[in-house]
Amino acid sequence: MQLKGVFPAMATPLTPEEKIDIPALRKLVHYLMDGGVHGIVALGSTGEFPAMTASMRQAVLETTLEEVNGRLPVLVGCGEPGTQRTIEQVKVAAGTSAAAVLVAVPFYFNMDQNAVIRHYQMVADASGLPVVMYNFPQMTKTTFTADTVAKLAQHPNIIGIKDSSGDFFGMQRFIDVTAGEDFAVMSGNPALGLSAYELGAKGGIYAGCSLFPRQCADVYNAFQRGDREAAVAFQKKTSLIPMMGSFGPNAAVVKFGLNKLGICGPTVAAPFVLPPGQDDKILAWMKRIGLEV
Repeated sequence: MQLKGVFPAMATPLTPEEKIDIPALRKLVHYLMDGGVHGIVALGSTGEFPAMTASMRQAVLETTLEEVNGRLPVLVGCGEPGTQRTIEQVKVAAGTSAAAVLVAVPFYFNMDQNAVIRHYQMVADASGLPVVMYNFPQMTKTTFTADTVAKLAQHPNIIGIKDSSGDFFGMQRFIDVTAGEDFAVMSGNPALGLSAYELGAKGGIYAGCSLFPRQCADVYNAFQRGDREAAVAFQKKTSLIPMMGSFGPNAAVVKFGLNKLGICGPTVAAPFVLPPGQDDKILAWMKRIGLEV
C-alpha cells in the first residue's frame, strides 16, 4: 500500500463491563469515515491495545474491517513485549483484509539499536502485510536513531514509520535519510502536522484524530491542494489537540469526548480512569477546536 494521509488512532469502545461495545465501534468507524480521514488504525495506543485480550482484539479487528468494507486502508496495531509474540499478532492480522500492521518495539526490556533492527527485520520477514514502524519512546523506553530508520527503510516489507517522539528535529532526520526510498514518515503529533507535511512527511497518525477527524483531515487536505492560508488556520486549532494529556490518559479524554457526541461510552480499561474535575475543561477544549458540544 501507499501510506499517506491522516489516520486516526481509533479508540476502542467498551461497555461498563469492559467488553467490546460492537454497536458503538461500528458508529465510531462511520464517524471517522464521515470526518474525511484517509485510513484508520485499529488497536493502537489510543485503542488501548496492551489491555485487550486476544478475543477482544479479534472482535475489534473483524468489526472494523467489516464496517470499513474496503473503502479505506486499515492498519492494525501489533505491539508486544517480544518479537515472537509480535509475529503471532502480525500473522493474525495477515489473515484479514487489513492493509498493513503498525508495530512498536518490545516495551519491557531496554533495547539498543541492534535489537531494534533485528526485531523489525524478523517481523518484516515473517509478515504477510507491510510493516509500519512505531517510534514512541515515552512508552517503550527506546528511541530510533536516523541510522536505524535508514537501514530498516531498505527492507522491502517496511513501508514507513509513525513518529510520536515529539522530537521535530529527529523526525526531520528520518525524512532526510529515507529520501528516495519507497518509505513514508508519518507524524504522530497533530501540533506538528503542517510543519511535518511541508518537510516531506506523507501524513499523520494521531490519537486526537479519533475525536477530531474532520479537523485533522482539513489541515492535510488544505496542504495538499496548496492552500497554505487555510492550512495554517486549520493548524492553529489542531495544535491544541495535544492539550488532552493535561486532562488525563489519552483514551479516557477521547472517550469522554466521544461520549458527549453520542458515539460511545466513556469506559476505559482498568486501572485507568479520567481524573475528577476535568469535565468542563475538556468541553471547553473541544469547543475551541471546533466540536459542537
